[in-house]
Amino acid sequence: MRSGVWKNKILIVVFAVYLLLSGGFMYQNAYADTTDANNNGPLVLSTEKVKEKILMIPGEIKLLSVTASYGAYYESSDPSIVTINGMGQMTAIKEGKTTVCKIEGGVKLIYTVQVRGTVDLIVFAGQSNMAGAGGNYSQAPTPAAGTAYEYSCIAGDQRKILPVREPFGNGTNKAYLLNGHYVSGNGTLTSAFCIEYYKKTKVPVVAVAASWGGTSTQSWLKNGMLKETNQRLKKAKKFLKKNHINIRHIYVIWYQGESDGQNHYSGATFISNMKKIQKAFKKNGVEKVFMIKIAQQVNKLGLMNEIQDAQEKLCKTDKNFIMATRLPATMDQNVAAWYYDVIHINQAGLNKIGKAAGATAGKYAKKH
Repeated sequence: MRSGVWKNKILIVVFAVYLLLSGGFMYQNAYADTTDANNNGPLVLSTEKVKEKILMIPGEIKLLSVTASYGAYYESSDPSIVTINGMGQMTAIKEGKTTVCKIEGGVKLIYTVQVRGTVDLIVFAGQSNMAGAGGNYSQAPTPAAGTAYEYSCIAGDQRKILPVREPFGNGTNKAYLLNGHYVSGNGTLTSAFCIEYYKKTKVPVVAVAASWGGTSTQSWLKNGMLKETNQRLKKAKKFLKKNHINIRHIYVIWYQGESDGQNHYSGATFISNMKKIQKAFKKNGVEKVFMIKIAQQVNKLGLMNEIQDAQEKLCKTDKNFIMATRLPATMDQNVAAWYYDVIHINQAGLNKIGKAAGATAGKYAKKH
């Protein structure tokens, strides 16, 4: 009885080993069918060069293709510039030009990858209109790949550098206070700005989100917004330096002032506060503050006149400030087209404002 049991066990073990070995041989034979005669790698029947160049910056991680190909083979001609793993995930290491290839089904696709080591670092700061409280991300444009990046300020986010997509600053911008309840997830003017800015400069943008709704210039100075924004800027600079990325320009795009108007601040107070804010930015390397002139509150026309005039005066009398666009100040002439509510601009308006501001800043950057 016992000998019969042992015979059965031995037969089961032998059969299992056979299956493992035969499976291994089957796998090897299947793989051999995809290799060349000398077993030098995947069999290549045809080679095709992809015309469109892939643009990256050091430290950026991206997939060669959106859909994963589990049977494909990937290779970089210069891993010191760009590495690529078995799933087609590329990591840009340093500035330079190289090629990566994908071999699948006997077809070899060759891609040119250009890693650029110079960027312009731009902070998008302000209150709810900068945060896009009235926006709609589905109606916002999308910058071309390799032209605009967001430095992620979210704690624990290991990606750090992401393509700019709307809603920009999602999880970072606060529609109300610094520690408020509502995090903005709508569309902003940032994508439209970056598209136009890149057209003028041909230099990639690394954008930093820093806007909080319901904030006056006084609250920026006293309630932590200015300190938090400078911390985010410092972290972005540190990341770029670590990845050997040269920062050509550092700018702030400022879209704020509605709360100052609602609080009945004088123009002199607004100017004084803005100069203090700019001085703190300048210590952190900011060259210019580009001002977006605020819109009227349409149920109380004239309420923003004092701050609008102060913004004009500031840009005319202080070389550290440049008027990026006056468009919002004219939008009350067609409320239905541009307003989301009595004070917030809709996505169509934000796209228009972003494009105009991007053109102004881009022209300036190109000359300087």
